[in-house]
Amino acid sequence: MQGGDPEHLLAERRRLLKKKGYDSSLPKRMYSFFCGFEGSEAPSFSKFARSIGVTLRELEGYRKHKQFDLAYQECSEIRRDYLIDRALIKRYDASFVKFLLSDAETDSTDTDIEVTVRVIE
Repeated sequence: MQGGDPEHLLAERRRLLKKKGYDSSLPKRMYSFFCGFEGSEAPSFSKFARSIGVTLRELEGYRKHKQFDLAYQECSEIRRDYLIDRALIKRYDASFVKFLLSDAETDSTDTDIEVTVRVIE
């Protein structure tokens, strides 16, 4: 059962996604990944990193490139909005979203998160 073997699939993926250095198309690819994210899972930087065949640490190292850093910040905001929207419609637990957002903020910046919820009756 070579075709469905997880180890075989992982090896094939690694072969196809050989690790590369920084590429100037990455900011646009990352932005497209976050904007076009569908499904029940939230978009994340680790998922994007895996999709291009690099580690999260390597991806974060690309932030030294100005265009990539700008895209990273924008994608961080897209991810935040995605999580908040899912919490508001009760698809995700609000406490867990708050935890995820506070963890993301402490890892990348020292800014506070301000969330305003307006209830319309």
